[in-house]
Amino acid sequence: MSQLIQEFKKEHAQISDLLLQAREVGVDNQEGRDLILSAKKMLLAHLNKEDKYLYPVLREAAENDERLKSTLTDYALDMDKISAKVMVFFNLYENYDNTNENFQQDCNNIIKALSKRITKEEAILYKTYDEIKDA
Repeated sequence: MSQLIQEFKKEHAQISDLLLQAREVGVDNQEGRDLILSAKKMLLAHLNKEDKYLYPVLREAAENDERLKSTLTDYALDMDKISAKVMVFFNLYENYDNTNENFQQDCNNIIKALSKRITKEEAILYKTYDEIKDA
């Protein structure tokens, strides 16, 4: 496994951990808000890093691989949907504009959506990246 993919997997675990901690602490206190803000910052940095280092390699390989091209298109559409939901969540809870009332359920929904995406990404995109780099 390449160093880059190891870093991405570590970041996935850290983002997930921050959200799990936030769910436990709640959002009606500064610690919870700080955890949400940290998760948001880390996720945005992670996505930027993927855009810079992962996707260019995959897109170049997809020029000669229709299956990979289709997979990347599907993943991009999926990520657009997830990103929109995640950003609404972060914007809702990083300030004191919202209460703990719906936080647990909203947090669970975001954790599930990200977890599903992470699993698919690690199993398919990261594996494909490493295969390309090893070739």
